[in-house]
Amino acid sequence: MADRTVDGMARTHRSAEYPLAQVPPRASRRLKSTTRSFNVGEGKGYLTVACTEDGHPAAVTIFMAKQGSTMAGLMDGFSTTITQGLRHQVPLEVFVREYVSMRFEPAGMTNDPEIKQASSVLDYVGRRLALDFLPYETRVQFDVLTADERAAKELQDNVGDATWVDMIGMAMSAPTVASPRQG
Repeated sequence: MADRTVDGMARTHRSAEYPLAQVPPRASRRLKSTTRSFNVGEGKGYLTVACTEDGHPAAVTIFMAKQGSTMAGLMDGFSTTITQGLRHQVPLEVFVREYVSMRFEPAGMTNDPEIKQASSVLDYVGRRLALDFLPYETRVQFDVLTADERAAKELQDNVGDATWVDMIGMAMSAPTVASPRQG
């Protein structure tokens, strides 16, 4: 229901059923941030994370190198979504859970020594945020570990460098070789 005011503007009345959402205060205007460049497959970008005084991420910005592209526009939208979510106290784990293992192009090898491959730019961003801000116990649940942590976990789980080999399956898939004819 709307009423007209003297200046002609419409003013709506909110019912008790749908109150206005409480908007949390903005983070400080001065935040310490870290920017890192990354490559995922053929895609090049920059990830900037601004942190509060206690070290928690407050704003995430993803710039793709090819401005004006669809990918750059989508990453701007995801940056805004992550930042607004963090501002409204959405735990970082929620974003990491959704973004890790998300698959789309560009995908492939990265230039980050702690994250060798990513299945998409958002997969890389989720893994990078997890490595930088989440404790080990939480990252294990999402299978986001550095190469050193993965090796230590394999030793702890008594797997080590051993690999399981399906000998029967290998034998069944091996081509048969007939003995050459003599004659």
